[in-house]
Amino acid sequence: MLISMIEKWQKKTRRRLLGYGVSYMFPGINEWIFFTLKIVFALIVFLIISKAGIIIGIAASIAGFFIPDILMYISNSADNDAMLPDIESMYDIMKIQARAGVFIQDSLMDCYISTSNKRLKAAILELCNQIGTNKTMEEAVDNFSRKFSNRHIDVLCIVLTQAQSSGKTVQILSDMNEQINQLRHQRAKKDEGKLERKIEILELMIFVGILAIGVLAMGNEIFNMMKF
Repeated sequence: MLISMIEKWQKKTRRRLLGYGVSYMFPGINEWIFFTLKIVFALIVFLIISKAGIIIGIAASIAGFFIPDILMYISNSADNDAMLPDIESMYDIMKIQARAGVFIQDSLMDCYISTSNKRLKAAILELCNQIGTNKTMEEAVDNFSRKFSNRHIDVLCIVLTQAQSSGKTVQILSDMNEQINQLRHQRAKKDEGKLERKIEILELMIFVGILAIGVLAMGNEIFNMMKF
C-alpha cells in the first residue's frame, strides 16, 4: 500500500515538474531532489521565524515547504503568457500552409523556425524529431503536451491529432478561428493590463517625487526660520 502511494506520488510529481517547465530549466532535477528542496525551504523558514516562537516557526515552516510549488506555478504562468504570441503564430502558419497542401509535419518545422520562446521552441523541435523517427503522430503529440501545463497548447495538441487522423486539416483549423480570436483577445487584455500597471507606477513615482520635493521645501523653510 505504502509503496503504491509512493509510486503515485513520484509519477504525479514528475508530471508536474515536466508540465510546469522545471525539468526544462533544471534538466537534472527529479521528484526526490524537488522534495529535498522543499524540506530545505521549510527548515530555512523555521530557523528564521522560530526566533518569534517555536509554534509560530513550525506553522511558518509548513508554508515554507510549499514555496517551491508556488515559485513553480508563478514561473509557468509567466511562461504561458510569453508563449501566447508564438501559439497564435503557429495556428496562422498551419492554417495558411494547410490551404497550400503542405503536410502538418512540414508546417511544424516552419512553426519551430518562427517560434521565439525557447521552452516552446525546444519542445517543437523534439516533436518534429519524434514524428520523423519511430513515433506515431499521436505519441509525439502526447509527449509534447506533457511538457506544458497550458490550456492553449492542450487545444493545439487536440487540433494536431484530429488533423492527422481525419485528414481535414484546413477545415479543423478554420473551425479554430474562435480559439485564435480568444488568444488574440487574451493577449490584448494582458498587454493592456501591463500598460495600465506601467502608467500607475509612473503616476505613483511622479506623486512620490512631488511629495518629496514638497517635504524638502518645507523642511528647508523650517530650517531657515529656526536660524532666525
